[in-house]
Amino acid sequence: MKENMSIGDIFSYDKKFQSIIRNMLQTTLDISFDGVMITEAGPGYPIIYVNPSLCAMTGYDFDELLGKSPAMLQGERTDQRVLDDLKEKIEAGETFHGKTKNYRKDGTEFIMEWKIVPVHDADDNISHYLAVQLEIKDYTIEFTSVDTKLPFEP
Repeated sequence: MKENMSIGDIFSYDKKFQSIIRNMLQTTLDISFDGVMITEAGPGYPIIYVNPSLCAMTGYDFDELLGKSPAMLQGERTDQRVLDDLKEKIEAGETFHGKTKNYRKDGTEFIMEWKIVPVHDADDNISHYLAVQLEIKDYTIEFTSVDTKLPFEP
C-alpha cells in the first residue's frame, strides 16, 4: 500500500470500501441532529432524500417530501430577501448560508438556519444540492442571508 492514499485510491485499492463508506454515510445521516435534504439540480429542485431529523423538524414524512420542491416549506413570513440571495448563490454555483422563517406541516412557523452546497458530477456539472438545516430556538436572532461567522473566527 502506498503512502498518502487519497479517498479515490482507497476505493480502487479496497473494493469493500465503497460499501463501508455507503453504510457509514447512511448511518451518519440517520443519526444526525441536523436536518439533511438532497435535491436534484433541475427545475423546482425536486427532493430526492431527507433524513429523519428533517422530517421531525418539519412534521412531514419522507414520502410527503419526496419529489416536491423545498419551497413547500416556505410561507407568508419567509423573508423574500433571503430567498433572493439563495437563488442568486445557487445560480452562481456558490454555497448559500442563511436564516429565515419556514413552516411545518401543521402550519406553525420555525426559524431555520441552513447551508446549501452544490454537488458536482464526474464532468464537474452541478447535479444535486445538499442542504444541512437546523431549527434556531433563539427567536431574537435577526433573519439574514449573509454568511455568518462563528464566534471563534476573526
